[in-house]
Parts: sequence; C-alpha cells; structure tokens
Amino acid sequence: MKDIDKEPFFIKEIKEQPKVLANTLSRYLGPNLHLKITRPPLDDQTIRRIHKVYITACGTSYHAGMTARYIIEELSQLPTVVEPASEAGRHQPLVDENTLAVAISQSGRSPDTLAALNLARSRGAVTLGLVNEAPSPLTEAASGSLQILAGQVFTLSSTKAFTSQTLALELLALRLAQSRGLIKERWPQELENLARIPEMVRHALAMEDKALQMAKTLNDYDHVFILARGALLPMAYEGALKLKEVAHFHAEGYSTGEFGHGPLAMVGPRTPIILIAFAGEAASDLSLARAFRARGAPLWLISEDGAKKDQAMASMADLIFPLPAVQARLRPMVAIIPLQLLAYHLGRLRRVNVDNPGGLLGDDWVGESQLAH
Repeated sequence: MKDIDKEPFFIKEIKEQPKVLANTLSRYLGPNLHLKITRPPLDDQTIRRIHKVYITACGTSYHAGMTARYIIEELSQLPTVVEPASEAGRHQPLVDENTLAVAISQSGRSPDTLAALNLARSRGAVTLGLVNEAPSPLTEAASGSLQILAGQVFTLSSTKAFTSQTLALELLALRLAQSRGLIKERWPQELENLARIPEMVRHALAMEDKALQMAKTLNDYDHVFILARGALLPMAYEGALKLKEVAHFHAEGYSTGEFGHGPLAMVGPRTPIILIAFAGEAASDLSLARAFRARGAPLWLISEDGAKKDQAMASMADLIFPLPAVQARLRPMVAIIPLQLLAYHLGRLRRVNVDNPGGLLGDDWVGESQLAH
C-alpha cells in the first residue's frame, strides 16, 4: 500500500492529544482557575431557566455526547438526553424553550447534526454548537458555540478531536453547575483535577508498547468484546468503532453489567475480552472475569496502576494496560488512549491505510466520518 511504511497522520494526531487538551484548557480556564465560559447562551440568566440538556451528534462525536450525559447529570443535576443526530425527528422530541440543545461536530458541517440542531431550535430550545472549526454552518445556526481547538485534522478517524470534545463537555458541565450554585466547596479541586489531564494522557501514551503487544496478540483472533461501565461505557463503544474503522477488525462495545444477559454465551477460547475496570469498579466485575477464565477466554485489562491497582482483578488478566490514577469522572479521556493505540497498531499489522481506512458511505457523502466526527 502506498506510503504504508511512512508514519501516518493518525498516530501523530494521537500523540498530539496532551498539547491539544492543554490548548483547550488554556482557552477556557483563566488565571487562578477562573472558568471563562460565560457568554450567551452560557450566561447565568439563560442557564438558570434550563431544565434539561439535549445532546445530539454522529459517530465518534456521539460517543463524546454519551460520556457528557454522565458528567452533566452528576455535576449540574440536569436531566440529559443523548441522541444520534440521524435519529432526530424520528420520534416526538421533548425539547422546548427550557432545554439546552448541544450539537457536537468536529467540522460543524455534518448534515444530520445540523438538521437535529435546527429541529431543536424550531421548538424554542437554547442551542449550542461544539465544534473544532469555526465559523461553520453549525456555529452560524446555533445561539452560541464552544471551539475545542484540536487544530487541523488530516485523518478520517477522530482521535484528538474526541478527547478535546470530552474535555470541553466537562467544562460545560462545570459551567452549568457553577451557574446553578452547585459544587462551590470543591470548585478549586475540580479545576485542579482538570488541569492535570494533559499529563495523565501523556503518561498513558508512554505505555504504547503495551498496545503494540495487545495488537500483535489480537491479530490472531477474529473479533473482540470491549466492556465497561458508567461513564467509561462510551469508551468501549468508541474503542470498538476505532477497531472496526481503522483496523477493519470486528469489535463490539458492551456494558459489563449487561454482558451476562446473553452475550456471555458467545465467550470461549477464541473470544478475547478487553475489560475497562478502574478502582471501585473492578470488584463488581470480578465474578464476570472468573466466568471468562472458566470459559478459556483471553482477558485483557485496562485499569489503574500503583497503589489503587486491584490485585484480585489483575491476577485474572493475561495482559494489563496500566494507567495513572485519575478522578473517576475524568477517566474516559485517559482510558480511550490504549484503545486508540490498539486500533492504530492493529491497523498497521493488517496493512490498512489508517489515515484513510475507507469508512465512508460513498465519495459524495459528507458526514461525521469525513473529518467531521
């Protein structure tokens, strides 16, 4: 394949993530950890009339939105609905003038996402576009926008834009909570934790050899399940999407808790499992891990290293990708790194052009996967 031995943009963009996340933080965190997200529609007066958040997006951006639901509901105590933009309008959306509608798109040009935003706007919702590129049709249609500052994107499969979207949505959740008078007592600590995220991601990237080892092993199989819970569940979906899109390898993301309700029947020696289980979650997943081992399935663990390492779970794993300890709500931005690296290395082993893996519907299709996740 042409230029197959040249370092692809895909891995370069993965490795740019600490810098990109730092850029996004510097844009929205001022001196003394002051949050600079106060312009309409994120001013106090507008936020205080919001009773619900509606998030819509496609592809990878949709997974960022799924993660945001957990964060926004926890911090701001606002009920949050997340919907694929392609499904907007196919039911009766409960969106009104007391709804904040957030549309996520890397390029701001996704037709489905733009249509979903316009539908929400037609029903009176306060609208916000979360984009990398501005101006764009999405930012022009929305009441206001947040830019993620991921820089120029050269690949079809989103990596740095995804983590930047997730970070920006965390900042949005904090802004909603701030305006609603919540988390006052722990505000400085929340922002200090955010400020450490670029370094945590840098630490995860330094473990790339583990992802290569995992890729070499996975290449001997035909499919893999990726399991997680809570705010990490969208990372299982995103990791599976990356493996399918970038490595042309069949993968399925699944809820750890739901996996025992049917899919467990498929598990055997030829069914590797990647389990994302950090401190506080690993213990509840131990019985399922024992079931995997009893069925002879290879078990690979993405989890915290060091003092918080769950020794019982670690003893069950054939391979461990160790990550730094990080606040539970911020784990998605760190946990996705091993899966991005795995997709890259597996794609290279399978001789796929990882910069342009051919995941588009057609040459004339302009959607989230075309520089617009």
